[in-house]
Amino acid sequence: MLKGLFKNKLIAIMLILLIAVTLLGFVAFVLWKTYVANPAPAAKSDQQEIQQMSAEEFQKVTFETDEIRTNLIDGKLILAKFAIQAENEKTKQELELRKPQVIHIIITTLSSMKPEEIQGAGGIAKMEDAIKKELNPLLKEGKVLKVITTHKIIDM
Repeated sequence: MLKGLFKNKLIAIMLILLIAVTLLGFVAFVLWKTYVANPAPAAKSDQQEIQQMSAEEFQKVTFETDEIRTNLIDGKLILAKFAIQAENEKTKQELELRKPQVIHIIITTLSSMKPEEIQGAGGIAKMEDAIKKELNPLLKEGKVLKVITTHKIIDM
C-alpha cells in the first residue's frame, strides 16, 4: 500500500513537507513555552522585590558596615563602606550578629582584587556581586539581595 502511495512523487513530497513543518512547529512551540514564556522567575522576583521596597522597608532590612580598610592584592590601600540589603529583618539581624564574619569576608574578597578590577561602574558591580556570593553561604536563613558600595577610596 505504501509503495503505491510513493509512486506519485508529488504526494510523497507533500507528505514529507507536511511532516517536516509539523515537527518544526512542535519544536518551536516547546522552545517558546520553555524559554520565552517563562523567563528566569527567581532572578525576576529578586529584582522586583528590590524595586518595590519603600524607603522604610529598605532601612529595616539593610545592614551597614563601618569603614573597612584593607590592602588590595597589589598592596594599594582601599577604604570602603557597604550597605548590605537582606531578604528580611531576621536575615539583617543575623548579619549584625555575624558582623566579624561579614567584615572578614569583605576584607578577604577585596584583598584578592586589583585596583583595575574595581574601577568604574562595572568594576564596582563586580566587587558587589563577589561580596554577595561570598556572604550568602554564611547565612542560615534568608539571603543577601544586594550589596551597595556607599563609600570607596583607593590610595593609588
